[in-house]
Amino acid sequence: MALLELERLGVRLGGRMLLEDLSLAIEPGRVLGLIGESGSGKSLTALAIAGLLPPGATVTGQVRFAGQPLVGAGERALCQVRGRGIGLVFQEPATALNPLLTIGTQVAETARAHGVPAAEAAARAAAALARVGLPAERVAPQRYPHELSGGQRQRVAIALAVALAPRLLIADEPTTALDVTTQAQILALLTDLARREQMALLLISHDLAVVAGLADEIAILRDGRLVEHGATRRVLRAPASDYTRALVRDHALPALAPVPAGGGEPLLSADDLVCSYPGPRRGFFGRAAARRAVDGVSLALAAGERVALVGESGSGKSTLVRALLGLEPPAAGTVRIAGQPLGRGPTLRRQRRLLQAVFQDPVASLNPRHRVGRIVAEPLGLLEAPPAGPARAARVAAALADVGLDPAAAERYPHEFSGGQRQRIAIARALVVEPRLLVLDEAVSALDASLRTQVLELLLGLGATRRLGYLFVTHDLGVVRAVTERTLVMRAGRIVEQGPTAEVLDHPRHPYTRELVAATPSLERALAGPDR
Repeated sequence: MALLELERLGVRLGGRMLLEDLSLAIEPGRVLGLIGESGSGKSLTALAIAGLLPPGATVTGQVRFAGQPLVGAGERALCQVRGRGIGLVFQEPATALNPLLTIGTQVAETARAHGVPAAEAAARAAAALARVGLPAERVAPQRYPHELSGGQRQRVAIALAVALAPRLLIADEPTTALDVTTQAQILALLTDLARREQMALLLISHDLAVVAGLADEIAILRDGRLVEHGATRRVLRAPASDYTRALVRDHALPALAPVPAGGGEPLLSADDLVCSYPGPRRGFFGRAAARRAVDGVSLALAAGERVALVGESGSGKSTLVRALLGLEPPAAGTVRIAGQPLGRGPTLRRQRRLLQAVFQDPVASLNPRHRVGRIVAEPLGLLEAPPAGPARAARVAAALADVGLDPAAAERYPHEFSGGQRQRIAIARALVVEPRLLVLDEAVSALDASLRTQVLELLLGLGATRRLGYLFVTHDLGVVRAVTERTLVMRAGRIVEQGPTAEVLDHPRHPYTRELVAATPSLERALAGPDR
């Protein structure tokens, strides 16, 4: 029998029907993948199941969990179901975990909320952390979230969800921001819990390869409506709808328009770069030895060149990027921009015009209180003679037009745009000073397949017209293969392999590179096996 049943579920909010006539069912021990673009209603479905919709939302239809109707149930009844019957894992553990409480305390809170005595709750917390690969001898329950890696924090979030052994686990984009090796570990953990403990798993994702490799069934949402539903491999091998076919096509990242290769003198270079962090304190008067996050890295990027920097969380990628951008002084070594050592004060300000950055999350990097015009114009202060008045407005309008946005967008706020449009605004802000190199730190990892393709096509088109170089910092090897000429593989602060992208990915020499390639989800591999 089905553990969870959605019967003609609908959600109306703000006068709009956001979810309509959705009927699905999940059986114990089975995995259902819920797929769709941003705004399709995936997360809304999870919130509706758990009774966590925002105030003002109107729900029609029915949600039944183990035969118990949840729509219209009181908060007391829903609190009994959440945690004990239904566990939820959200996308970003940094916001799901309380930075002021230890991980053991937070996991124990789930049990305490259901009346479990303190001693037993602590024991359950330790057991839950051990189940997700964080035993006390390796990761003490007394540690705080900021002391853990991204993958470890996600494991804590899973421990919170499974502490009371729920019968249904809802995982909403649980691996989007993780590197491929950590992603593979988290996904294996989730599916192992589902199979071993006969727990139903609702896996929400925009990544077809992830879902195809794990889910027994797949449901495709578009604009709040169910487009297609059935056995995963059957649906993806022979899609019945044009929309599903488009999702499969966009996921493949077909070869984008060729761009002239880079060449000439390096625009950005680093020689024997070392970045260190102080070791932990040992008593009042001593510290452990400093930890080298970047250890003797040398690299060079020419104008117009497209280079990828890949590696797992903690490999040193972000520290290296901060050093290259002049945001964190290295302990040793030299960074040069256009042949000149990275300076300070006015010199650094001039150099930053040549080197701009676009980060992963535009929600975090765009000030929600400022209009788009002011946000895009911010880097103009780097110019020796910043434009003002109509000239400033014209410069902003041109930057917005370059990224495919209406110049009238300058008068609106970031929250009025979709995720893909916000990332275009972040790119416009970087382009407004006409840089020669963009550093893209996971700039497309949180986008669904069609938006990702659009943004990459935009970037490569700009690269061709402006001879603009790119440093792609990413864990998405599909993006690396599609858009870069050369790849650098980083591990434990060092570059362990580098070369032409096709050669590095197709014939990796270093064991770590082989591990990265093997851990990358592949839609082709997932569809090659028999139907479940």
